[in-house]
Amino acid sequence: MKKILFILVLLSTSFSLSAQQKTQQKAQSKDYQTITIQTNGVCEQCKKRMMDNVPQWTGVKSCTYDVGTAKLTVTYDAAKTSPTQLRTSISKLGYNADNVKADAAARAKLPSCCTSSKAGGCGHSGGCGGERSGGGGDPAGHAGSFWRFGGGRDLLDAFSAPFAAI
Repeated sequence: MKKILFILVLLSTSFSLSAQQKTQQKAQSKDYQTITIQTNGVCEQCKKRMMDNVPQWTGVKSCTYDVGTAKLTVTYDAAKTSPTQLRTSISKLGYNADNVKADAAARAKLPSCCTSSKAGGCGHSGGCGGERSGGGGDPAGHAGSFWRFGGGRDLLDAFSAPFAAI
């Protein structure tokens, strides 16, 4: 009985190690490459749009976006995608990608902060990335709910109200 149990454990371990080696070989055989692409993104909204979309594309393993330099670094499987395909896809998001110009229709749909030529985009302190004229943010155009409190009033209005009569 002990011999049979020993043989079963030995076989089980052998199959497990064999499967693990095959998985490692398969992972190592993938031809992952990394490319850095210069874009014209200018704010945190641009970064969010890149980080929400690029990792979902076929063949993309990972990516990072540096708002300060507007550079997107992508690690991808060369058997599934190419630098040309990546640049074309970035263009379809509305951004330039190295020498590939942004798709005009996609660029027109971007918030005004993302089409600004200066870093910080919207011009609000902190580079919030919100649109200036309505759309998703508060009346002052700040993105997200940080700037709102109680009854939907703007935080800046609440602080400036006591000084309005001066």
